[in-house]
Amino acid sequence: MGRSKSLLPWNGTTLIKHQVCSLRRGGCCEVVVVLGHQSDELSSELDGLDVILAENTDYKTGRISSIKCGVQTASSETDCYVLLGVDQPRHFSIVATLIKSHVRTKSLVTSPRFEEKGGHPVIFSSKLREEILALEEGDGGLRKVFNEYRDVVNEVKFSDQEIHLDLNTLEEYETALSKYSR
Repeated sequence: MGRSKSLLPWNGTTLIKHQVCSLRRGGCCEVVVVLGHQSDELSSELDGLDVILAENTDYKTGRISSIKCGVQTASSETDCYVLLGVDQPRHFSIVATLIKSHVRTKSLVTSPRFEEKGGHPVIFSSKLREEILALEEGDGGLRKVFNEYRDVVNEVKFSDQEIHLDLNTLEEYETALSKYSR
């Protein structure tokens, strides 16, 4: 995209601050922000917010290293992991709906769905911690764990494609900004 996605404007703030606030307002008691590239700049952006910062020095190896860093940093008391990338902006109501359903059903995995297609955030029970930490980059990512429990995934249906937002190009960002930035 030519610039830091984390610092792009969204809802009167930056994407990274928006995500932290959405997770908090959605019901996450603890928010772990995994930083890699530009960690100094991003950590200063989060000054004053109630977050735990984790630095993934291996971020260049791929996404799994960041997920594992976040899981390892999370409190041992946590019930589940709500995994959401900074480039996947979500309204807090989506997070809240997913968490409520996950807790109510005592699921191992909860996935949002729109028109039979999965989206984000996906929630993994902390019972799957060791399986997540055992993943390697070549394993196919979290999909390996997801597929192992596919038969018991708690699917939560949504009526809007916001759960599919993934801002990888400037065009995707501008389209999403005009449609979803409230």
